[in-house]
Amino acid sequence: MTYQAKRPLWKCPKCGARFVIANMWHSCGKYSLRELFSKSDPHVFRLFRKFERLVRACGRVTMIPQKTRVVFMERDRFAGAYPRKSYLICGIGLPRKIRHPKLVKYEAYAPHFRGHLFRIESEKDFDADFAALVHESYGVGTQEYLKKEKPSYRRRP
Repeated sequence: MTYQAKRPLWKCPKCGARFVIANMWHSCGKYSLRELFSKSDPHVFRLFRKFERLVRACGRVTMIPQKTRVVFMERDRFAGAYPRKSYLICGIGLPRKIRHPKLVKYEAYAPHFRGHLFRIESEKDFDADFAALVHESYGVGTQEYLKKEKPSYRRRP
């Protein structure tokens, strides 16, 4: 296995946001949670706050409200939420494909990043299994896949 060092984050010259690769797609606008949840029922925002607590329990994260979603990132984006009128779509990146009763969409973006979207309608949907998946997704955000064994510079016989 090879070792890849984590490169410094690229900083957007327009908005100052930091990303793992230069010119990574993002919106430079300034958005608020109030705007984002303005058309949702009040319980949807409470669901979001519960999801936010699950994400923040994993470690250091940055929350970025955008026009249609909220994303969470450590070094890379790994979780997000899309408010709807009466429910919340929660997205997490995992290094593998999973099955889950609340899963509504799956997409493979890269070998280390498999996108999973879940329809969340109640706080009961945030059970221990879901919390474990959120914690696993944090490894995508920290780029755990880069933490392979450092190469040995010893010559082989």
